[in-house]
Amino acid sequence: MNPRRALLLSLLLPGAGELYSGHKGRATGFFISEGAIWANFTAWEIAGHLRKNNYIEQAMLNAGIGTESESDDYWRLVGTYLRSSGSGPDSYEDALRRDARNEFPGDPAAQDAWVAQRLPTGNRAWNWTSASLQEHYIETRQNSTRAFNRAKFSFALAILNRLVSAIDTQVLHRRDLRAEQSAIEPDEPRLLTMVTADGGGRILLRHRF
Repeated sequence: MNPRRALLLSLLLPGAGELYSGHKGRATGFFISEGAIWANFTAWEIAGHLRKNNYIEQAMLNAGIGTESESDDYWRLVGTYLRSSGSGPDSYEDALRRDARNEFPGDPAAQDAWVAQRLPTGNRAWNWTSASLQEHYIETRQNSTRAFNRAKFSFALAILNRLVSAIDTQVLHRRDLRAEQSAIEPDEPRLLTMVTADGGGRILLRHRF
């Protein structure tokens, strides 16, 4: 058994190194854990996409959005401001104009141009019909984000599973070597002394075959 090959096999697929080394029981345990990790990844990925589709549908129905293929930053803004245009603390345009005044103080034309480049218009504009509907949207979006994060955590578990399997192959290799050496090494003869009843003694040579 080549220990380096066993290590590489385990890094590719946890349990493959153990199977190559002849330890089928250990290999089965790693195969099961690897399958569970990717099943967990698939489940959370599906949940994340279903919830994402749900919050996009909510935004289209209750905020008047007519687009689906937008960045995560865009959907975050939809949950931050009640409407995209207009004035007031709940307006994204109002926040943009404050930033524009800081960027171009005393230059209204530059401010308007800066805002126009960033303000969503047309089917990208939004206006929530109520704050409670926006809150429901935010909650659904947070649930989607959590699901995607849990799916990403599966990658860390998959890496850990590979490292543990790789280490396990090396431990098993050393254990198998010790077992082989003890099996082929002959027992050394032993000298035993015995005291007889008359005070004398005898020396015995003991050898186990």
